[in-house]
Amino acid sequence: MKIFRYDHRKDDAPRYEDYRVPYSEGMTVLDALDYVYENLDPTLAYRKSCRQGSCGSCALLVDTKPCAACRTLIKEGKSITISPLLHFDVVKDLVTDISRGTRRLMRIRPFVERTAPPSRPEVIMRSDIEPVRELRKCIECWSCISACPTIADAWQEFAGPLSMRQLARLKLDPRDVEDRVKMAIVDGLYDCTTCKACVEACPKEIDIPSKAIEKLRTFAVKQGLGPLPGHLEFVHLVDETGRSVARKNTPLLEQVPEIIRVKEPIDKVAFFTGCLMDLRMQDTGRALINTLAANNVEVHIPKDQVCCGSPAFRTGAIDVAKKQVIKNTEIFENFRVGKVVVGCAGCGLTLKTNFPEILEDERGRTAEFRVYDINEYLVNELGPEKMVMPSKVLNVCLTFHDPCHLNRGQRIKNEPRTLLGMIPGVQLIEMKDADRCCGSGGGVRAGKRPLSMAIARRKAESVKETQADTCVTSCPFCAVQLQDILQTLGIGTKVSSVVDLLARSYGNEHV
Repeated sequence: MKIFRYDHRKDDAPRYEDYRVPYSEGMTVLDALDYVYENLDPTLAYRKSCRQGSCGSCALLVDTKPCAACRTLIKEGKSITISPLLHFDVVKDLVTDISRGTRRLMRIRPFVERTAPPSRPEVIMRSDIEPVRELRKCIECWSCISACPTIADAWQEFAGPLSMRQLARLKLDPRDVEDRVKMAIVDGLYDCTTCKACVEACPKEIDIPSKAIEKLRTFAVKQGLGPLPGHLEFVHLVDETGRSVARKNTPLLEQVPEIIRVKEPIDKVAFFTGCLMDLRMQDTGRALINTLAANNVEVHIPKDQVCCGSPAFRTGAIDVAKKQVIKNTEIFENFRVGKVVVGCAGCGLTLKTNFPEILEDERGRTAEFRVYDINEYLVNELGPEKMVMPSKVLNVCLTFHDPCHLNRGQRIKNEPRTLLGMIPGVQLIEMKDADRCCGSGGGVRAGKRPLSMAIARRKAESVKETQADTCVTSCPFCAVQLQDILQTLGIGTKVSSVVDLLARSYGNEHV
């Protein structure tokens, strides 16, 4: 293993040193560090305490990913690189000075604020505890700060996931009298892309974007403090027209029949187009339909479907979002197909997570259909044994960008790569940090464009390093963002989607 070494008192620059540690079943990173310290190098500095993921002291980076050393297992035969947490000064080796973070945290007064002490013991109801139960699990390990793509470019403006979790916990506490929403606005509430990198890094898997940041944004809208001016246009469009973008040319829904029939269908699905495939990226929407039809799947396309409500959900306009949930659910249930396929990562995440929550609250039951991302449907539902293999050779060198709402949001990572691997002539070159956020989500592209482009620039650099002809993704919103930043930086890499390439390789057009 390689371990970061640096002592600011005597070293001119950091370095990595190699250590050989004998593997044993169930060995953690902390076990390996203990072995190095006890048997190989007693000068190694690192932190540890509880050894059971409760104190947060042993957080560090393993192969650039933040984690708790005591809970991260080592794989036999695999070399790893261990580094200190990002965005903090290094005291020595793996020990960082977290005072920069604690000062920022203390600024929000992270305790229940009262007008006066209680005159008698308080009774806290279970209903008051439940909304904050998950938020109270935080062990303040600071892993989320190292994972957050926004922090890398705007920690002065964005207090970070840990502070937002604390503010949400206090806002949801009925005893607290401070205006936590205003505090959150000041500390960059709308700077979060909701990429869920903090969830992936968190030893307790706290869903800060959903349970804290989006909840605070909902309160901000109710208090008239949100959403941002850049969000208002698309939120109003969703409310007034049922779409988050304005009509420019003929929508896909007006170009295709309501049912795409195939000979001897092996399955039938309904297609949720989403706003971008319907109004901006009609060719990609058509490619998705053709891909399904090429695999002998009958496709039903409800013409009166509307926006999934994701832009409203992500920015806190919950009342607008609820209308979209109810309308879309009724429309797709009336088709009685049972399976809904989505080609947009953001739409898919919304249909899978936000829809059930709203429907349970509004009518006491979830939808009568199951939602699939197109990659998930082809690989996991149909499977290689039922799929028709694409046959036309494309001869293209490409790299793949993992959309946050597909990878971390829906746990779909290998499926797009499996599909690309089926296409003859495709050479896939993995980029560095393929799952790093491109900066388009959470309303940041619309509301904080300079920040969005700063985050995107890091992704563009990773794309450029691969020297691939094409950057492929599976989210229309990511595709727009990638195209913008690559063109801005003068990088000639093209942007495409998985279904675009599949449809080209199948060759047969159905619509």
